[in-house]
Amino acid sequence: MNRTTTLRRKLIYLVILVAMLIPLYLLGQPAGGKGDFGGELSEMRIKYNIAESDLGEISPASETMKLASLGLRGVAATLLWNKAHEYRVKHEWDRLKATLNNIALLQPHFDKVWEHQAHNLAYNVSSEFDDYRQRYEMVREGTEFLTRGVRQNRNAPRLIWYTGWFYGSKMGMSDEKVQFRRLFSDDEVLHEELLTENIAVDSPEARGPLGKPDNWLVGRLWLNRGYEMVDAGVKIRRQTPINFYETGPKWRFQHAEAIEKEGILDERAQNAWEMAAEDWSSFGNRSIPTTSPFTIKLDQLDVLERQKEEKIEQLRELVKEEFDAETKRLYDALPEVLKETYNKPREEMTHNDKEMYVSIKGGLVPNLPALARAADPAVRLRAIEIVGELDDLEERLIKTRGYRTQINYPYWKSLAQAEQEERTVRARRLIYEAEKANEDAELDKAIALYEESFAVWAEIFDDYPLLTVDDTAQDLFESLKRYSIAIDSEEMPEDFPLRTFVELMGEYGQIDSHMYTEIQAQAEEAMLARKKELAEEERLLEEAAKAEEEKARMEKAESEKAAKAKEKEAADKAAKEKVEKEKADAEPKADDSDKPEAESPNSENDSGEEASDAEGSDE
Repeated sequence: MNRTTTLRRKLIYLVILVAMLIPLYLLGQPAGGKGDFGGELSEMRIKYNIAESDLGEISPASETMKLASLGLRGVAATLLWNKAHEYRVKHEWDRLKATLNNIALLQPHFDKVWEHQAHNLAYNVSSEFDDYRQRYEMVREGTEFLTRGVRQNRNAPRLIWYTGWFYGSKMGMSDEKVQFRRLFSDDEVLHEELLTENIAVDSPEARGPLGKPDNWLVGRLWLNRGYEMVDAGVKIRRQTPINFYETGPKWRFQHAEAIEKEGILDERAQNAWEMAAEDWSSFGNRSIPTTSPFTIKLDQLDVLERQKEEKIEQLRELVKEEFDAETKRLYDALPEVLKETYNKPREEMTHNDKEMYVSIKGGLVPNLPALARAADPAVRLRAIEIVGELDDLEERLIKTRGYRTQINYPYWKSLAQAEQEERTVRARRLIYEAEKANEDAELDKAIALYEESFAVWAEIFDDYPLLTVDDTAQDLFESLKRYSIAIDSEEMPEDFPLRTFVELMGEYGQIDSHMYTEIQAQAEEAMLARKKELAEEERLLEEAAKAEEEKARMEKAESEKAAKAKEKEAADKAAKEKVEKEKADAEPKADDSDKPEAESPNSENDSGEEASDAEGSDE
């Protein structure tokens, strides 16, 4: 191999390198602005919104670290993750924070970096401290770390959801929740930072009953921000839509429960439950994406069932004779026991009878596709279309029932309706006061308050049986135990208001699974009945108010009429008195004119003088 060959080979390599740089330059040319979109890669970044400026806040330090890693960013990040774990084990907190910051600079658009390390700070690191104030500071570090992640990932609704979940769950459910909630409400520095993130902690939506920001409500504002982002078109990633959307309304429930446990048991608690009910109702009417190519609304199960019955009736009208004949054949084939259950009046049915009735009714529906295919040619096409619509409705019904069961939707709906009633707030207040009196060893007062509250709770459980399987039931059962100790007796009298509840809870305060199923099935019917009762009560109150208003109006009219009559009478009397006075004043003058005039003693002299004057004048 001579020098010429070597030189030729080097020149070929150089030409190849230059040739390769040309397409790389054309592909990777950055955008120049003012209509210059740069190379192909730059245009693709702009088209799919994955440019650094589109993803979130640009960090010069992050870009510098990426370049400094010389293409080994993954290796560097792995080493830093290991270092972070090592520093946590060694309790070297300052080095841990520095390492986490470096990881975030290397992988700013990897959601798991922010989620994992924020969880690490708020849960794992905070538990290493004994003082709850230091624990709160680490929880705060975790939330601030997540906030940085939100800034650098503009289109990451999962990160926003996780931030809202942190504010609610960690600060409101941990062992130190009482202290954490108090520290958060007084943390003005954090409040200022949240304001810069457009979280309106100074608005009524974020403030609790004491006028300070509440962690549950602030968390809800974060979640609402994520909902707005998704509604604007950003997709939900790494999370089911039902779980994503249910959290915000549930934070309202958690807020209402928290303030009640803190002793706020008045109209403020009632108002909190009313707002929770409104949020849950809005959630029930929100379109939720599913794994199927359609959305559902959790609160429209009755609508779907009614539409299904209407479609079946429409099909029956098209093939009436065949439909009725097949239905009769299916009914005749039923055993006598099932026929008796099917024909039993609904008010006499037990829970098992109602379940059996639904099953029997479904079994009496003929084979609809077969009927549609065998229909008269004039209506066959329409019949087949109805069967297709029924299949779609059935799929929607299955999804709706499944999603409702997944999040226990009827339970939360019943809870919101029950808790916003004045009597429920009063029952909780009575229990709270009874427990306080019991702690202060005022047994007579405690027993009286316990018994008064138990009577109210018995009424509530009758109208809302689902509450017997709520956390409320567990707390009430503990109160019942303390009541037994206060009266020094474990035996409950026959007329005890909560006797059924005590038997239901059993010796250890646990609900029997079969009983739970029955209660859950009855709850919705009881809730609907209670809604009707409340509507009727409201109607009667409105009628009473109208009647009272009408009565007040009539009384006012009568009063005004009487006042006018009195004024007229007084005016007439005054006029009469005036006339009589004028008449009385005029009568003495008339009497004087009728008397003869008395002669003046100088009358003769006067007449004589007049006569002399007359004579003088004649002369």
